[in-house]
Amino acid sequence: MLEIAKILKPQGIKGEVKALPLTNVLAVFKSLKNVFVQSKEMTIEKISMRQGFLYIKFSEINSRNDAELLRNLKLYVSKDYLQNFKQDDEFFIDDLIGMVIYDENNILVGQIVDVINYGSCDIFLIEKEGRQFQVPFVDGVFEKKEDRLIANSEKIKEVMI
Repeated sequence: MLEIAKILKPQGIKGEVKALPLTNVLAVFKSLKNVFVQSKEMTIEKISMRQGFLYIKFSEINSRNDAELLRNLKLYVSKDYLQNFKQDDEFFIDDLIGMVIYDENNILVGQIVDVINYGSCDIFLIEKEGRQFQVPFVDGVFEKKEDRLIANSEKIKEVMI
């Protein structure tokens, strides 16, 4: 299961909630019928997007008090569902964490231990020999080959923090 949104608060009196999308592929939400909230499967009755937020009405939630119980909970969907929206040159963050990175000369760069997003781009937290460094995921630094990333040895040194 992969996280796709976080419920922020109840919206109105009929059980609708306001949620923050945690994916940059908003098409995911257009055909969404069921999600997991924590470990409970819930049916989406209505979903809309306004000003960058999702407004969701679940069939199982019919009052503001019931919606209040969902505050700060995350919405999850199966990885298989999300595969339909993934481009060939994209990765799920879930797949990146733990990935071992080599450069074009097959020299170990390190292992991705976390992916952080500060807004402008994703930052890989890479660990090698007990040391950690941050590398922004920007054009020219990494190239996708099959199911792994290859680092450009010159460019990674330029952007490494």
